[in-house]
Amino acid sequence: MTDDPKKLVRGLKDISSLFGEISHEVPVHRPPEVQVLSVSSPDHEGDSLLLNTFFASQIASQEKPCTLLSILSRQGKVSPKAGSGAPESFGEHLQRHCLYWDELRNLMTAPSSPPSEGVLQSRDIFLDFEYRYLLHFDQTLCLLDKWVLLLKPIPESLTEGYKMMKTGLALNAQLEFYIVLSGKTEESKGKVILEQFSNFVSKHLNIRLEWLGWMDLADPARHFSSALHTELLRHQSWNAKLSLQKFVLAGWIESWERDFQPAMPTKVPR
Repeated sequence: MTDDPKKLVRGLKDISSLFGEISHEVPVHRPPEVQVLSVSSPDHEGDSLLLNTFFASQIASQEKPCTLLSILSRQGKVSPKAGSGAPESFGEHLQRHCLYWDELRNLMTAPSSPPSEGVLQSRDIFLDFEYRYLLHFDQTLCLLDKWVLLLKPIPESLTEGYKMMKTGLALNAQLEFYIVLSGKTEESKGKVILEQFSNFVSKHLNIRLEWLGWMDLADPARHFSSALHTELLRHQSWNAKLSLQKFVLAGWIESWERDFQPAMPTKVPR
């Protein structure tokens, strides 16, 4: 028997054409890159829409759509478009949809079905919700891949942030946390605070925190002038977390965008 691998393969091809196909690459069908994020702060009640819009605008691009999904309370002052209206433009490559809490719960708990016609596209989804309303449907946290927490560098705020992380992990053990400090940019001070806070969190919750930088909401002229490392929020294919519910949510968004997409003008023959 020959010891030459090339002659062996050539001989197998001569015997049967089937062996000639064994070297062909099988196409790999990767799932769409659907990522769900949210930005919350225990110190800035009512600023969820502002914060999520800003961070969404930082990673929205022409290559990958970004969606802002506001979860609204029926008891509050809300947009009448919730659950049924056309998406709103919130800047370049960023659209906003609205759902009431009960509508989100019904969508997530309904029997699973094909989420969208055609091929589901990759997208980033920012969930805009007030933390105090989470009791309406706490499983919302199970949708999240990344949760950005804006905290003040004081014990009271860090304690509330710790409580939020503990709640999040109890519902979603794979949830990643990203910390932003509220106030004037003090890079060295921020790193010291984060290191101490991270050590405490790692000891008690066994998780690692990511540092995004500072935001100064007190100065209207410099709200977002601080150097924020928002590139860390982009989708990492090596760390993707597959979830049927995320794809259902993305499919719902696509169906509404498709329904409200302007019709192409009909060409009139000359």
